[in-house]
Amino acid sequence: MLSFAKTWAVARYELTWDLRKKRTYFIVGLFLFASFVYGYLFPIIFGKSIAAGQNDLGIVFGRGLWWVEAIYLAFNTFVTGLFSLLVGGITAADSLASEFDRGTIVPLLSQPVTRLELYAGKFLEKVLLMLAVSVFFTLLVLAGSEASVGAQAQLNMFPLLVLAEFGAFLEFAALAFFFGSFARSGAMVLGILIALGFGITVSLLLLGVRFGLQEVMFLVPLANAGFLFSVIPWYIVQPWGVMVLQGYVIGAGSTVPVVVTVVSALQYVLAGLSVSVVGPLVAGYYLFRRAEVRE
Repeated sequence: MLSFAKTWAVARYELTWDLRKKRTYFIVGLFLFASFVYGYLFPIIFGKSIAAGQNDLGIVFGRGLWWVEAIYLAFNTFVTGLFSLLVGGITAADSLASEFDRGTIVPLLSQPVTRLELYAGKFLEKVLLMLAVSVFFTLLVLAGSEASVGAQAQLNMFPLLVLAEFGAFLEFAALAFFFGSFARSGAMVLGILIALGFGITVSLLLLGVRFGLQEVMFLVPLANAGFLFSVIPWYIVQPWGVMVLQGYVIGAGSTVPVVVTVVSALQYVLAGLSVSVVGPLVAGYYLFRRAEVRE
């Protein structure tokens, strides 16, 4: 039976180790720099150049729409890509693998704690850490926009952007726990994550060029959070409307519009995100529970 007290003790133990790692402070510095660039500089630079422009949602870009600028200029290309790998992947890559590599798994399991409590406690710490990063990053982007170009509109986007960032981080962290359950090196886990992320990104680009964006792509692992950033603005502006995607008709040699309701697109993305987080976690625990421990 899972004990919350013991799970929380493991989480505090994991946080102690994370605070001793140089990579943790590298990530903190990176997201502070990114929040300055995307929250403070981008609204000034792009707010002037596209103030009169209109995007495909019918939204006129302006200085007060911090979230529109962030979504289309930064988040899809950075937060759900490199930043997600750094925050979700690097922080979780050696969480399990290093315990086996250093041999510290033996004294850990000699404590009155089960493997389930150890596994759950470690991931709980990652969840809380990544949630804090998501909240503070979005808060700093908003504060930067407020400071650089004035009052910002539609603050109801704040929790939704946090959700999308948090989801991206969780996907990489869950995969890191899965690979860390059988890989005995944090570097190996990180290498697998980089290769997997690169492979999926390239595959999606090639498929998108060849067949156009299809609704089924919303279910692709590691792409869900990126699509979530695209779906959220539609849901805010016209929740009961439709999204027009480009689809390819095999044999016809041409693209045709594929109409997807905004609600169904959001449901697809959230379902895919849930599966891509829960699936690797469950599989990872199964492997971790059966892993041999050598003194």
